[in-house]
Formats: sequence, C-alpha cells, structure tokens
Amino acid sequence: MCLLRSKNPMQDFTEGNIGKQVINFSTPLMFGNLLLSVYGIINMIWVGRLLGHTAVAAVSASLPIIMLMPSFLIGLGMATNVLIAQAFGRKDTALLRKILANSFFTSMLFCLLISIIALLLRRHLLEWVHAPQEIRDMALSYLTIIMATLVFQFFINWMTGMLRGLGDAITVVKILILLTVFNIVFVPLFIRGIGPLPPLGVAGAAWGTALASVTTCIIGYIYLLRHNPYINMHSWDYSLDWHIIREVFVIGVPASLQMMVISLAGVFILSLVNSFGTDVTAAFGIGMQIDMLAAIPLMSIGMAATSIAGQNLGAQKIDRVFQTLRISVYFGLAIALTCTAVLAIFPDHIGSIFLKESAEHANVLNLVSRYYHWMAFIFPCFAVTFVIQGVLRSAGDTMALLVLSFIALIVIRIPLAYLLAGPFGFKQDGIWMAMLFSSALAVGLNWLYYKGGWWKRKHILGKQKTI
Repeated sequence: MCLLRSKNPMQDFTEGNIGKQVINFSTPLMFGNLLLSVYGIINMIWVGRLLGHTAVAAVSASLPIIMLMPSFLIGLGMATNVLIAQAFGRKDTALLRKILANSFFTSMLFCLLISIIALLLRRHLLEWVHAPQEIRDMALSYLTIIMATLVFQFFINWMTGMLRGLGDAITVVKILILLTVFNIVFVPLFIRGIGPLPPLGVAGAAWGTALASVTTCIIGYIYLLRHNPYINMHSWDYSLDWHIIREVFVIGVPASLQMMVISLAGVFILSLVNSFGTDVTAAFGIGMQIDMLAAIPLMSIGMAATSIAGQNLGAQKIDRVFQTLRISVYFGLAIALTCTAVLAIFPDHIGSIFLKESAEHANVLNLVSRYYHWMAFIFPCFAVTFVIQGVLRSAGDTMALLVLSFIALIVIRIPLAYLLAGPFGFKQDGIWMAMLFSSALAVGLNWLYYKGGWWKRKHILGKQKTI
C-alpha cells in the first residue's frame, strides 16, 4: 500500500542526490543533538557555578550509571528506527503501523522494569563506580530522581527515533528545542529555588531535567497528532506480530548490549578516574561534557547514515548505500578535524567555561588542559567509526557491532588504561592514552568488517513486496 501524503516533512531517500540528502538530513539532526548536549553542558555550568566543583563531581559520578541502565531501551529504539526506515523505503504503510504498535509497547514495558531495577540497586551502583564518600549523598539524590522519571526520557527518544526513520529531521529539532529550553529554565530554578520552592541543590538539577522531559512529552505528542499520520495510536495495527517482535529483539538486544558495553567501559574508566581523587573526577566530568558536544555532529551523521542506508536497503538499492557511507565519512572527517584543531590549540580555555578561575579550582583547570593534550585527537576516529556503524546498523547487523565494541573497549581499553595509569606510571594521563588508542583500533576493526560484506546478506523484513 502506498504511503499517505502528509504536510509533515518526511523524506524518501531512495531517489535523488545522496550528497545533498546526507547534508540536508544530518544538519538538522546535528542541531537538535547539539541542543541536547548544550543543555547538558548548561546544566553542568549551573551546578558548577551555583554549587561548586564537588557538586560537579557528584553529577559526573552518576552519568555512567545513567547511561548504563537505559542502554537496553536505546537498543530497542535503534531496532525500531531500522525497521521503520526499511518499511518506509518499501512504501509499506500497513507494515509501518504494525511496527509502531509492537515495538512501542514492548519497549515501554522494559523501560518500567529497568526503572524499578535501577531504583532498587542505586546505592550499590554508586559503590560499584567508587563514587567518593564526600559526594555520594548528592550523587544518590541525583541518580534516584533521573531513574524514577526515565519513562519520560524514553518517550522522547522513541518519538525522535521514529521520526528519523521516516526521514523527518525538522520535527526532531522542534522537539529537542522544547526540551532544551525547558531544561535551561527549570534547572536553575530548582537548584536555587524561587518563591515557595526551596533550594534543592544537586537534586534540583535532576528535578528540573525531569519536569522538562514531562512537559516536552506532552507538547511533542500533541503536536505530532496534528502533523504526523503515524503517531496517532488509534490508527496503529495492534495485531500481535511475532516476526516484528523477534526482529526488534534480534536487532535491539545486540545493539543494547553494545550500548551496555560502551557504558560498562565508561563505568570502569570512571572507577579508575575516581581513584585519583575528586579533582580528577571533576576534570573528567568537564571533559566528558565537551567530548559529547564535539561528538554530537559525528553521531548525527552516523544516525543520518542509518536512516538513509536503511531506506535504500529496504528498496534494495545497494549502490546508494555505498555512496551514503563514502559521502558521510568525508563530511564527518571535515567536522572532526576542525574539532581536533580547536581543542588542541585552546585546551587551557575549556575548564574556565565551567569553573571560576581561582586558587581553589586551579588544579582542576590544569587537569582539564592535560586531558585535551590526548583526547583532542580522538574525534577523527569517531567520524569514521560512527558512519560505518550507522550503515551496519541499517542492515540490522548489530551482533557484529557488539563484538567489535567489546574487543575495542573491554579487551583493549580497560586493561591498557589500568596498565598505563598504574604500573607504567602515567597516572590519569595513561587513561586518556588508552582511550585514544582503543578508538583508533576500533576504526580498523569496523572497516575490515564492512569490507568483508557479511552485512549485505541480512534480510530483516523478508522479501520485497510488490507495490
């Protein structure tokens, strides 16, 4: 059945100039994802400026756990994105509506389960990452609130993932603008208090983020009801389809495990970082915020590659998939090398964005500068890896991505970080060296697998239907 026409800016990537499509689709995704990163940075700036570096360390100690627990949901969301993109490429509306119903409610149930598990284990998780005792209570309050309101973050991620699969980056940006504005407004109000609202400190940063998510969910869904022909749950096909559910898990579970591997590696790295004291933890937290900001454009290009390649795989146009990868890599490298140049030339200025220059903060600012002597050069690695993974993911070949990530992050990065930081005597600089080396290795591993061509044999939706 042919897709319904709509004023919603959905795009068909199976025809037209791929270079323009990569740029035109990934650019708004970059902007939207940069907004997400910016509000995270602004939240951290509010925490640092209003509460000091110990509060920054408390939030930083919670971040890897916050990334770890929802990883399974992120993987299921990736599976939904891939299935929607391929069904849209086939122009099969009936299949789209069935995918939406089966994947959404499956993912929602898991989201609630993960929230409960995280709340029950939150104290043990902070002990696991060796959060310093002096910041543990603050970190616990922040972690508790974020995990209790995870379902609202999930719904936003689901909406934006569904829209990416349909080639609609413009509405994604609109939703993320709402989320960013609400965060910028609510977080400082909850931290410092206003009127009858008392100052809530670090917990206030979490409450501000939670309220921003709730408000964005409500407004975003109401908007999409009027502008998107697929978001209305009353029009979905609720017939149970075990093939779709199976594909959601076959694609989503390895993708989730890959996210868990990435998060688990982050937990081990943070645990090692924490062993060097609060100043190093604070410097690492600041560095992670900048890294996420610089990596957002590269991740966005990878997301665009998934949607564009996915639609073309659904339409069985493999040559356009190859073009998508080549053009996306060139585009990503241009951005990555710019980021590397800026961070390598101006490392001394990064920390002062978050902390006032003073004797109390001098050591943290110096540690941030040392961090970028190494980490400034990691972004070209990200540019290539994210695009290759985006194409492999569009084919549903997520098991290979899991194995490749496990080798680079767990087998190589973690032992190397412990060796360089400990027996070899490089201390925290050894951690940054290990992160850079393992990222360079990941480029080679992913490229070799892509050239092998095994991903081209995946057929996640069965044979092409006649339209």
